[in-house]
Amino acid sequence: MRLSIHIDRPDARVHDEATIGAAVARSAYPLPGAEVRYWVGQGWQVLEQGYDLPDVYVCSIEVEAMGDTVLPIRCPQHDLYGFYVVAGSVSLSGADEQTVVLRTDAGHYRLSYLPAAAYTCHFAAGTHHIFYFVAKGTTLLREPSAELSEDIAPVKALKARLTAPAVSGGLSMAGMADGAIRRFLRYPGTTYLRRYLTIQVLTMTLLLHACDALRVQRAAGTVGLLLAGRMRMYIDEHIADGEAVDAASVARHFEVSYAYAKLIFRSHMGRPIGGYIRGCKLEQARRLLEAGESPARVARYVCWTYGHLNKAFKARYGVPPGSYRASS
Repeated sequence: MRLSIHIDRPDARVHDEATIGAAVARSAYPLPGAEVRYWVGQGWQVLEQGYDLPDVYVCSIEVEAMGDTVLPIRCPQHDLYGFYVVAGSVSLSGADEQTVVLRTDAGHYRLSYLPAAAYTCHFAAGTHHIFYFVAKGTTLLREPSAELSEDIAPVKALKARLTAPAVSGGLSMAGMADGAIRRFLRYPGTTYLRRYLTIQVLTMTLLLHACDALRVQRAAGTVGLLLAGRMRMYIDEHIADGEAVDAASVARHFEVSYAYAKLIFRSHMGRPIGGYIRGCKLEQARRLLEAGESPARVARYVCWTYGHLNKAFKARYGVPPGSYRASS
């Protein structure tokens, strides 16, 4: 069997068939006919059950950790992985344990391209269950495929054989993915031919679903960026015209919730919407003072009380608005 991920702890590998059989019997999902590998270390144990087919490799990994556990692993080949966390969580870093490659929690997954290299897996205390598949080159690189979009980073990285990992954003397993994986883990098939068909359908379904989810995620990001840009323009125009504006009025104007307006603006503009409005009002106040307007009129124009303008202006520019006007 071609190893897609290898735990780099030969000292912890268990070879005793009776011990391995007992571990499989205790498993939440014992898989008939699977290739089994079992590791036991101080405070942790890992059971892997995998099926190696010509076009795809699938594996169920169950980890029991008594405390925070760090496991060195090695990916011997460049591969495209779908990492699905059924229970617990997993964090994958470079061999230096400093550079985080991916982190995924229960109920979520990531489509990930990993170059051949050494990595480190981090597990918190508890039970963790990771299901992953590897779509081999015979599937991905046979010919161009509209379904497997080449502009999706992990697929692009695999085709280009880049030297750096490429990981998708976090995606939810809720619905189709979670149900399909759990059905497979319960009923993988009792014969090779049944398993072959089940695994082929499962992995192609998961791969295409992941690509569709990434397209939706990318489109949502574009829509969010456009909305945040329109919000910023709305704020700029209202402040320039001396009209009242705050985060709540922006949300009402664009017919979104207050919380969503704050999230979208901060995500795409890099700062809180309230902080942006405050900064714009202070800049407008500064320009008006330089033009000779009195602090009282400037306060009314930016829809603040004089006391609020005085305090905010001094905090930003180091002097009260009256002194700034005198020095302009």
